[in-house]
Amino acid sequence: MVRSALVGALVMVLVVACARPNNTVQLAPPTPTPTPSPSPTPTAPLQATTAPFHAGEVGASYAAVALSATGGVQPYTWSISGGALPGGLSLSSDGNVTGTPTTSGSFHFTVQVADGGGSTATVPGKIGIAAHLSAGLIAACATQCSVEIGCVSVCGAFGQVSGGVGPYSYTHTSGQLPSGTSLSGLSLTGTFSGLSGYLQFSVQVTDVLGATATVAPLFWMYQHISLASDNTTCVKIFTDCSLRLRISGGVPQGRPSVGLASVASAAPLPAGYTLTASGGYVNLYIPRPGNGYVGVWTLVLTDHTLCAANTYCISPGATVNIWMYPT
Repeated sequence: MVRSALVGALVMVLVVACARPNNTVQLAPPTPTPTPSPSPTPTAPLQATTAPFHAGEVGASYAAVALSATGGVQPYTWSISGGALPGGLSLSSDGNVTGTPTTSGSFHFTVQVADGGGSTATVPGKIGIAAHLSAGLIAACATQCSVEIGCVSVCGAFGQVSGGVGPYSYTHTSGQLPSGTSLSGLSLTGTFSGLSGYLQFSVQVTDVLGATATVAPLFWMYQHISLASDNTTCVKIFTDCSLRLRISGGVPQGRPSVGLASVASAAPLPAGYTLTASGGYVNLYIPRPGNGYVGVWTLVLTDHTLCAANTYCISPGATVNIWMYPT
């Protein structure tokens, strides 16, 4: 009986061991497919704002200009789609115009902005670039400015400005101004006074963009031109009147002219008289009048050897008394 039980148990083991295995596989639950995010929708159409471009100057750093846009889908990307910026300036992709101009002129171009959604917008731009600021002496003062003590503002203008962006400011930076004068731009105003001799000074010009230039004129001050006070009376009986008046002061080797400032006489001017200036003298000649002549003439000299055409000094009047008796 025991043996029968063991045999039965053994048979059961063999049956279980030889049974077909279970081929069912337990799968993991499927991973859900992600839903794509919706594209951003602009609240307003893309539009570029007119840029605040300002004037520039060759050689002067251009103050940065930031471009801006509205609407569309950020981020924005900027570029030049037409024309060109002035040489030396550039536009970054984030919309900043910077640089140092290298060429003067007026430059027209088109700025384009593209947004993250593929839209674009444009706006026109214009930048004026001035030539680099410079200052120099006028031709008449290239070597020196010749003036006379006692003259009012004569030859005061000594320099000129070109290029740059106005308004300009002027600063006396070194040296001494001629006595009696003050600085007004690149000119001296007032009455030249003090001693004869020379002075040199410097003036700095600054434009609105901060560029600077300097001029240093040399001023020679001479004694004021005049006629000598001697030999100014002509008393003649039955003969011609001839006077020789010495010229003093004025610009050396000058070319003064002489004229009648006024005449006090009851009679008309004598026919055939001459009045000339040469060789450092004024020569007056009056031929013998048939009916005699009595008069007081006031003579003046004009010094033309100064800084510019129609700019000159006039001497104080010299009085000449004339008494000519008839033949």
